[in-house]
Amino acid sequence: MRKPNDIQSKSARKLALHFENVRRVCTDETCNDCFSCQTNNKSIHKTLFFNLLIIKTKIHLTAKAVITGACIFFILLLVSCGEKISPEEERALQEYSELMNSFRFPYRLEKPTQVYKMPEVLREISGLGITKTGELGCIQDEQGVIFIYDTDQCEINRRIGYGKNADYEGVTFVEDDAFVLRTNGNIYRVLAFDGGQPVRQKHKSLLNRKNNTKGIAHEPNKNRILAICKDGYATGDGNFIEQLAIFPYDIDSNRVADSVAYSLNIDEVKRYAELANPETYREVFPMFYRSNLTTFPIYPSALAVHPKTGDIYIASGAGGLLFVLNSDGVLVHIERLREDAYLQIEGLTFRPDGTLLMASEGKEKPGELYEFDSMVND
Repeated sequence: MRKPNDIQSKSARKLALHFENVRRVCTDETCNDCFSCQTNNKSIHKTLFFNLLIIKTKIHLTAKAVITGACIFFILLLVSCGEKISPEEERALQEYSELMNSFRFPYRLEKPTQVYKMPEVLREISGLGITKTGELGCIQDEQGVIFIYDTDQCEINRRIGYGKNADYEGVTFVEDDAFVLRTNGNIYRVLAFDGGQPVRQKHKSLLNRKNNTKGIAHEPNKNRILAICKDGYATGDGNFIEQLAIFPYDIDSNRVADSVAYSLNIDEVKRYAELANPETYREVFPMFYRSNLTTFPIYPSALAVHPKTGDIYIASGAGGLLFVLNSDGVLVHIERLREDAYLQIEGLTFRPDGTLLMASEGKEKPGELYEFDSMVND
């Protein structure tokens, strides 16, 4: 997605439009649900608008200045809507803008390096992972089987059974073991999964079917497994928190923690959308601004941790989006997925060199596997 520091000096008119946009957004009587107007909906003061124009003329159109200009624009949007911004909040917003603009998404999702047609048994593929030997392990959401898929021969190399038929939603590999996530929140650790006689261990947590767990990944720098919930999570006192939540599973203790490792709520998503696309955020991300929004519109379907940066990638198959959190759990990027190219992404993983693999389930057609080389050199 285009971000403020993608605008160069030749785009002075674009920056002016950002400030003109303040009047359009804040005088929209129907605008009650955007991030900047959800607490108050007041008309903009003329003096504020003219001050904006004065500020605009003083900004030097370098990349860094444009980032600052976008921050000022967004901060003044909040002020114009009646929301007070403290100096600490202003600094935090500017720091966040600089953080998201320093991130460079390293893949061209509109142009896969390779596309593989998956066999019929993987039509409803639901998880991907790379084994210790560099092979691609896949699962589907009905059978308790790990399928080792050979991308050179474009065929299944072998099948490894680990359990009964059920709804499985993710797989990842650590050394000789496989970890499989079931939609009810159970994590199955399959010891020596490829050794001829795999042993399965089941580990429960506070997660259950209501949480609708949808993806699993290994986070090596913290020696833990991450599991993501589609529909929020319940707290110990029985309250249900409706936000994207990622829970950690400690590999050494075989325990799923009761606390959240990473989370993402709708306000954080809107903050990103409105900083990244000040003029067109409603058009670019309409799913976050529906007036009848009743659930958190992320719909995560797959999870992976980048092997080189530690960034956390979250695919939303139903939403057609790819979210990136940095290693501290801060949202730094949202990428739109082409609806005409990817039916529904259900699997996500990385090769050790940073190559991205995404798998889409099939409907009338076979499932597909997409491979993307990284554009970032070591």
